[in-house]
Amino acid sequence: MSESRREALRRKQQAQAKAKRTQRIVIVGAIVLAVVVLGVFGTIFISQLNKGGGSASGSSAIPPNATADRSGIIVNPGKATQGAPTVELFFDYQCPICKQFERAFGPTLNDMADKGEINLVYRTLTFMDGNLRNDSSTKAGIAAACADNAGAYSAYHNAVFAGQPASEGQGYTTQQLRVDFPATAGITGDALSAFQACYDSRATASFVDGTNEAAAKAGVTSTPTLRVNGTTIDNATISKAGTPDAFRQLVLSTKGNG
Repeated sequence: MSESRREALRRKQQAQAKAKRTQRIVIVGAIVLAVVVLGVFGTIFISQLNKGGGSASGSSAIPPNATADRSGIIVNPGKATQGAPTVELFFDYQCPICKQFERAFGPTLNDMADKGEINLVYRTLTFMDGNLRNDSSTKAGIAAACADNAGAYSAYHNAVFAGQPASEGQGYTTQQLRVDFPATAGITGDALSAFQACYDSRATASFVDGTNEAAAKAGVTSTPTLRVNGTTIDNATISKAGTPDAFRQLVLSTKGNG
């Protein structure tokens, strides 16, 4: 073999070896980059899960003040004194008589709850959606549960009943549920954005369905229904109470089952 041919072969072998080294470097670099990218996305995904973001199964799906069995929402968490009776109010946001009850006795129940005299639990029903052929009871329930995430459940609940349409079956508008009622309840800024995201995604829908089913299992057949430690106070007796003070005494004097 001539000197020139040996030199050409040597250069070819060197070039092939260099190409293989370059290929290995590229492959290793690609693997390292893939690992880094997966790590970044994994960190972001875990962070979002910890924040309850992007999924109805996140923290916003169950209101923070839901009862242990998820059958209602505690209005005055941590305020009830030891031995205070548990007062449960079953209602439907489209129920006209429920609005009358709220107007007459809602402030008294809220005052008793604030003072720790009772452990107040609101339990939402949605049966009037079927009666009125709309979905306003469910939408209002979803919105109220979302308001609990903003720390304004009671205020939002009161705003919904105050804004109940005069014409039964007219239902609540999106403007009312997303904008007007939150404003009345004092939900603003980032809390408002989070509330609206919760409402728009129907994050609390399963919870509201559950409270309605739990009420049926509890034997509630009409709204409003008021129970003290499991004992129902019939509406006729409540009506006879008349004044807020008499109603307060009626509630506190009902021994109940607990």
